Formats: sequence, structure tokens, C-alpha cells
Amino acid sequence: MTGNRASLAACFIRTFFLAWIWLAVIRGLLIIQSGVLPSLPGTLGGDVAGAFLLAVFLHLSVGVVRALLITALGVALYVAGMHLTAHGTLFQLAFAGKGMDSTFITGSLLNIYLITLPGYLVLAWLLHWLHRKWVPTSERAPVLLISSAVLVTGLYTLSFPSLTTPANNVVASTVAQVPGALLNPVGTAIGDETTELSEQLDRRTNFFHQQTSNFQNPEPPNVLLIMIEGLSGGYLPKISQYHNLQPIVSLDTLEATFDAFGFRVYNNVLSMERQTDRGTFALVCGRYPDLRRPSEKMLAVAEDKANPDCLPGKLKDQGYTTAYWQAAPIEYMKKDQFMPRAGYENVTGAEAFGHAQEQDGWGPPDPTFFPDIAERLSELDSQRGPWFVTTLNVGTHHPFNIGPEAEQELEAEQANQSPSEETTGLPATQMARKKAMVVMANSLERFLTQLEQEGLLDNTLVIVTSDESGGFVRDDHETLPLNSNLGVLAIRSPGRPDLSEFAPENRIVAQFDIPMTILDATGNGHLAGDMLGRSLLSEPTEPARDLMLADTYTGMKYFLRESGTLLACTELTTRCSNWAFDPDRLFGSLQQTEDEPFLSFDERLALLEKATLLTQEGE
Repeated sequence: MTGNRASLAACFIRTFFLAWIWLAVIRGLLIIQSGVLPSLPGTLGGDVAGAFLLAVFLHLSVGVVRALLITALGVALYVAGMHLTAHGTLFQLAFAGKGMDSTFITGSLLNIYLITLPGYLVLAWLLHWLHRKWVPTSERAPVLLISSAVLVTGLYTLSFPSLTTPANNVVASTVAQVPGALLNPVGTAIGDETTELSEQLDRRTNFFHQQTSNFQNPEPPNVLLIMIEGLSGGYLPKISQYHNLQPIVSLDTLEATFDAFGFRVYNNVLSMERQTDRGTFALVCGRYPDLRRPSEKMLAVAEDKANPDCLPGKLKDQGYTTAYWQAAPIEYMKKDQFMPRAGYENVTGAEAFGHAQEQDGWGPPDPTFFPDIAERLSELDSQRGPWFVTTLNVGTHHPFNIGPEAEQELEAEQANQSPSEETTGLPATQMARKKAMVVMANSLERFLTQLEQEGLLDNTLVIVTSDESGGFVRDDHETLPLNSNLGVLAIRSPGRPDLSEFAPENRIVAQFDIPMTILDATGNGHLAGDMLGRSLLSEPTEPARDLMLADTYTGMKYFLRESGTLLACTELTTRCSNWAFDPDRLFGSLQQTEDEPFLSFDERLALLEKATLLTQEGE
């Protein structure tokens, strides 16, 4: 018996080292593919845990089970590479169902990067072959190995606040997510009416603030709300320098366009969540987005289960013509049903561009999208009455299709650049992101120029923002909070800009402040109803406002006090760290402190509960 145990130990150790070396190779490939360099201590710990768990699986699996394991491993590596490239994190296992959507498959999965899938599958089967060749068969001892795997998984989970940051290991991260994904796709009881917000907590906090100026406007302006897919404020050189960030993309041309057209660009803009439907809900309805795993608020409105009385409907009631025009298929995320119920009269997506979505993945590239929108605006402006139009491009969404003409233009520009001006060191996928952002900036500049020449900006409030903040703007992706919450906001008042009525550029702005500002600027601030947010036409009041945010890709949740305190919590809000910041320089001044959390566990759950249930108000 002792000999069998010794043989088991020797074989397992050999398997562990094989798995660890193999994972080191995989780690290098993921870094090359995505351009995301994780922190070294986290990487070492994650890969040791991943190698141990992988060794257990290899030791216990045989036959069909082994074949399924190896195939699943190759697919997981492919998805991990794609997710790291597009979002800077590993995938959340609970979102696996999203990948089954046909629009998502054709838009994000069926592209040139699909070539990596066979490569990762071959590497997974190479691991199988090497294990069979170098490690002799021994006693399996399933109880001992499974118990050890459970222990390692538990220690791994406790060691990482998030299971999906770049330092996490694909194997260990996936295994650690299995219990939560099986027990409850929500991952917590938030939203199940298990906690209530006490009157005392409501009085001493300010998380559901509403404020307008009751600005009077005898000539309500047109409103053009431009959402740029995945744009982060960190891509603007002045903002990245202001916060001392190191962006992977620097958009000098976009910043110059904002300056030339008289936009005010805000430095401390909070993108409240990840994923388009969450950000869109906050921007359209003036409510907290979904801060838990499932994104159900837009779906609830689409299916007539909630009526949150959104901004487009309020403006439509005041005589505005309302339109929502996006480049992606409008049926995705049920926007074809949500947008009309939110109050948009004219709603179109990729289908308005003929068969462009079939040849360009998600939809038409920006050089096609923006000129088309300009033509529609010109036609709309010829009609009587003010209008409110919201647009969303798709060229800056992975896989970053820019179209053949734009590709040729960029190649010509690069040919005329000196070697010092060329971008070097970026992996192909991040170069694709940079190109897409540059093409978007050029397209937006031409778009605004055309509108100005046609006089469409004379009585139009123009707001440029993003549905979510994507990309990588920090050197350290692992330890600093709000890594993926640095949003963007640029505002231009009608005519030759006079922005004296608007808040200064250093004010902290959240996504749901934008619809409140639009309502206020059109002279309808008194119609805010149950909307949340603080208009940029109003003065800050005491006490300072509190805000909730989240990053669904890392599972982190944040409770922010604008006076200068941030609570960064794990997905279940069971573990939190305290941070202090300068309110004028939020993203560039975060410092961890040893202070006690200013909210208890029950209070955190109660606040998130109320934020989750806000869509039901107004029914």
C-alpha cells in the first residue's frame, strides 16, 4: 500500500510539473495575443493553483471523459484569449449562455481570430499526449485528489478578490466559478427582495439622489446623443495625463475635434457598468444599470414587465420627435422592443444598411455609419419641431471592422510616417482596436463638420459619451479599482458654444447624470419623476452624493462617496477594501486605506437591492 501511495505521489508530482510548464506556455501565448501583461505575484499563484487542479483532472480522467476534458480546455483557452483581448479580463462562466446567441456568434466569434481555436485545441491535445507518454499509470485515489482539489479551489477563491482579472489562471478561475454558476446565475440574493433599505441608512447616505436646476428654455434645442461603443476617457491624451494613466490607445485627433468644435470634456466620468445594454439603460432611462450578473432591466421593459418612464418618452410628450439609430442588429438584446417602449418613435439597426451587417460582422463600419446618420438628421431637421436622436456605432466593437477603404487610408498614412511616429509593440488585436478608434475619430470629425456646414448644430445640444468604458488605461490591471469604469463625456451647447451654465470639467459625473442634464437643458427638469442623477446645469448640494457602480466582467461592486471615499467589494460584497481619492482627480489619486467600511454587509445588500428594483417604479 505504501508503495502504491509513493507511486501515486511521484506520478502526481510529474503531472503537476507538466501542467505547470504547459500553463506557462499558454500564459505567454495569451499575453502575446491580448497585449495584457498581468501582475507577476498573482500570475505565479494562479498558475500554481491551475497546475494543481489540471493535474488532478489529468490523473482522474480516462476515455471519453478525458476527450471531453481536453476539448473543453482548448475551447476555454480560445474564449479566454478573445475575452482578454476585447475586455481585459477572463470570461465569467455565468455568461456562457450569451455566447449561444446567433447575433453574438456572427458578430464576435466568427472572425479572423477564430484561427486561434484550432491552435489551442492542438495544444490541449498535446498536453494529453505528453501526459500519456511521460507519466505512467498509477493508483487514482479519487477521494484524496478531489478533496485536495476542493481545498485548493477554496484557497484560490479567497486569495483573489476577482476570479477574472488577467493574473487569474484559466483553469483555476473556471473551476472556482462553477459552484456559483450552478447554484445561482445571479451569484447572490440581490434582487430577490431579501433585504430592505432602512430609514436610518436612507437618511445618512445619498445613493438615490435626484437634482435639476429647473432651467428655463423658451426655445428647446434639438438633442443629439452620440454613444461611441467602448470608448474610454483614458484614450484622450489630456485626461490620461491628468490622471497619470498609460492608455494603450491615444486619440489626439478626437481630442482635437472636441477642442475645435467647442466641446467641454469632463475629467471624472464614471461608466457605471460593463456591457452595452447596462450602459444604455442608464443613459436612456436615468436609473442604475443592472449591478448583478444577469442584465434584466432592459428585458423587463421590452417584455412590458416594467415601465420606468424613460427620457425619450418624456421628451416625446413635450413635442419632440425621437429616434434611436444604431449600427448593430436592432433585435440583439431586444432593443427593437425596448426602444419603442422607452419612447423612441423611429428605431433602426443594421437592417437599415441593407446587407452591411452580413459582410461587416456586427454592422456597417463607421465611415459608412456616420454619413448615413448625417443624411437622416438633415431630413429630420427639415420637419417642424425639435428632435432628440440617439446613435450608437459598432466599428469600435470587437472584432473592430473598419472597412476596406479605411484600411487603405490608414496604410497610406502609415507609409508616410517616420519610424518614430509608428506605433510599435502592440499585438495585432490591440492594433486593430487602435485603428478602429482612429477611424471612429476621423469619421466623427467629418460627421460634425457636415452637420455644422448644414447648420444643424445651430440649435442642437450635442453630447458624446460611451455605452461602456472598454480597453486598458492602467499599468496595473490587478489592484486598482475602477479600472474599467473610466467613461467619457463631451458636451457642446447649441450654436457657438456658451458653456457657462454647465458644471466645471472636474465635477464627478455618472452615466445617469446625462439624461437628467438633457431633460434639464430642454426646460423639462420638472418632469424628472423617478429618474435619478444630477443635472450638469445644477449646483452641487450637501450632503455629498453617493454612487453605486460595478464591473460585471471582474464581478467587482463599488460604493463611492463623492467627498472622497470608495468601497471596492467582491461580487457577493462579503469582502471590501477602502480607498481614498481627491474628488477633483478621482482616477489618478486612489490610495488604499485601513479605514473600516462605511457600510455594513447588510447595508450593502440593501442598497444593491433597491438599485435592482428601481425598474419596477412607475408601473
